[in-house]
Amino acid sequence: MADWRKVAKAFALGDGHISQQEVKLLKETFFADNKISKSEMDFLYEIKKEAKTSVKLLDELIQECEKAIQD
Repeated sequence: MADWRKVAKAFALGDGHISQQEVKLLKETFFADNKISKSEMDFLYEIKKEAKTSVKLLDELIQECEKAIQD
């Protein structure tokens, strides 16, 4: 079985830029179970740090997830 983090990271960072479409897919996937795990949160921080560029929507998703994980 493939490691979801490696696959998702390769998808999100393939071209070095995190696009609006990629953020939308991450949001749908992460909120599918109506909760955010520490692992998911760590993943978002990792891709934000490793991306050359990203859309503002990624920052908004990170903020939304930070609020969700605190609840």
